[in-house]
Amino acid sequence: MARIILLSIFLTTLSLLATAASLSRDRQVFNIPSAIQAGPSIAQFKSSSHGLDAPKLSSVNGSAFDWWYFDAISTDPDNLASVVITLFTTVHDALPFVETTDNVLTADIIVSFPNGTRVKADILADSATVIAEGNTSSGEWHGTGFKWSGGPLGYTITINSPLVGVKGSIHFLPVAPPHLPCGPVQAGQTLEVGPHIGWANVMPDAKVSVDLVVNGTRVAFNGIGYHDKNWSDQPFPTHVASWYWGHAHVGPYSLVWFDFLDRTGTEYVSAYLAKNGKIITATCAADSISVRPNDGSAFPPVLSTPNPTGYHISLKRGRMEADVHLVRDLVDPTPAYGRFIGEVTATIDGKKFQGMAVCEQFKLTN
Repeated sequence: MARIILLSIFLTTLSLLATAASLSRDRQVFNIPSAIQAGPSIAQFKSSSHGLDAPKLSSVNGSAFDWWYFDAISTDPDNLASVVITLFTTVHDALPFVETTDNVLTADIIVSFPNGTRVKADILADSATVIAEGNTSSGEWHGTGFKWSGGPLGYTITINSPLVGVKGSIHFLPVAPPHLPCGPVQAGQTLEVGPHIGWANVMPDAKVSVDLVVNGTRVAFNGIGYHDKNWSDQPFPTHVASWYWGHAHVGPYSLVWFDFLDRTGTEYVSAYLAKNGKIITATCAADSISVRPNDGSAFPPVLSTPNPTGYHISLKRGRMEADVHLVRDLVDPTPAYGRFIGEVTATIDGKKFQGMAVCEQFKLTN
């Protein structure tokens, strides 16, 4: 009996050691300097078995960009508060929507209060650390007070930044599996949603709780959240003419869409629909989804065309038709860029559902 017990302990120990070794191999620590790096930046555009939320650039030169994006919106129609946080590794020449500076590390936050007023703040970091483990990550933009921790059970953003007057936390509990532009997370798949534009949707849908103090005013709500990342080894305007992107939670469904036009006018799409945490469709097939303005606004969109008041989304393989009515700007809209909260009405398999969405569009051509 003693030998059996000893053998059992030995085998258990081996199993634990094997598991620890596996976790150690999956765990990667990336230290990112604030200075622009010389030489080429090599981007990862094929998926591996882990590292979905890891940095995707070998270095950050003056032409490359990589970012971690998080949003949280209230689902209370009488309290349309929201928070959007983006941790950038880039400069203005690569991504014209960040401030002009030689520092590649920016923490950006936009808070929308229930009454519709907004606070936007940017703060530069001394350096950054990202720890990727499995397909999640943790990170800190040192000197800004912004950091996050992620794992299989969700993500938490912690902010303690007197320089921008923000303190508190945001908790994300995932309710839908991650995906790639063309399917579920698997090794050896493309990470390009369009030419030289990488995209990894780490958290397509989440329950979120927010508790922040912003310039002395508390912002606290429950709602829906989201996390993804984009990157490229070339400047953003080189390949992007326009795109419509968004995510929504309607009834038991989690929806994410991407409708992308490159500089040649070629259209690329990505469609994702999950129900109760199980993927129904995740594809980049050309006929899988169509996203168009639902108010008669021109398509393709260009800088001179106005922003639409909503979108119609047709998801063929998911048997879904949805209309998004935009109800609040989440940024000061410009001809080139807009981000919005929307109310969603969707018909899926003949049943109607209501929900909320975050929508984004870029227009970069005349």
